Amino acid sequence: MNRFSTLLLTSVLAGSLGACSDDPVVTDAGTGTDSGTCSPPADAGGPTPYFQCTSDNICPTARYTNNAMTPGYRLTYIKITQPAALASAAILSTINPTLQRGSFLWGLQLNLTNNTFRTGGLNPMLTRGTVGQGLMDGQFAFFNNNGPGAMPNQYNPLSGMVTVMGDRATTSMASTTVNIPIFTDAAGTMLLTQLPMDNARLSNIQLTTDRGCIGLGHPTGGRYTETTSAWLTEDGATPAVPYGVVDADITVENAKLVNVTIGGTPTPLCNIISGANCVTDPQGSWARQPDSIVGAGTAMNAYHLRANFAAISANIAAP
Repeated sequence: MNRFSTLLLTSVLAGSLGACSDDPVVTDAGTGTDSGTCSPPADAGGPTPYFQCTSDNICPTARYTNNAMTPGYRLTYIKITQPAALASAAILSTINPTLQRGSFLWGLQLNLTNNTFRTGGLNPMLTRGTVGQGLMDGQFAFFNNNGPGAMPNQYNPLSGMVTVMGDRATTSMASTTVNIPIFTDAAGTMLLTQLPMDNARLSNIQLTTDRGCIGLGHPTGGRYTETTSAWLTEDGATPAVPYGVVDADITVENAKLVNVTIGGTPTPLCNIISGANCVTDPQGSWARQPDSIVGAGTAMNAYHLRANFAAISANIAAP
């Protein structure tokens, strides 16, 4: 895949699902209040999204009330910084709308009594609530040997230990692969792609007193809207501190097996990350070389994934 083909693909990605801005550049990290003076978002024929009138960065008032010791979260926004191809504005403006609308459901559940965590894809066959798109007060559950495809457990979550220091949590590094699906529809019938992650670990996870949000929603035009508003993934300090960070490695072999399907045309994820045809081009000629290793002994070349993230409290069923 040459440079022109890569640019063309990312342009198609950006236009296929609608656009949203990258992580907003702001200095205010306040909690925000509802001013009650804005108009509701335009009705596109479906449920009216949840909205809140405010000019401040907020943790939405209609959020689920978490248990302080066993909080659950649904990711609302990510800001990828590595690998370079996935950090592009075109890719992020494709991925983030799927998080905002709930067709990309990535969950995080903490047990701060037992010092454990679970993270992975949430099954799109959730029980939607009545607030907005039904995401704010929906009932969520991780996949449990019921993922679509030949492997019934392919989207099962991973789990491990978590350590808390002050108001921040850090998970252990996972020893197994976790595949997180990204769908283009709320029912989970059309797969855009999946993220096959090895050595996954989360760090710097913000723990507020009420466990309401990791990061803050960023309103535009005096209104926060659940399906379109960006979220802050880092505070306004200098230097900025992320509200949550995910690190993982995507092996070259897994990236070859995973497709990104746009307009019915599948393209290997490896081609997008490497800027080359991973099947026909010698690895030494790839525009972007692997920068990480997975495993010992029979080590596999990989690309390191790093992203800051924001999340909102969510009702995730107990295992």
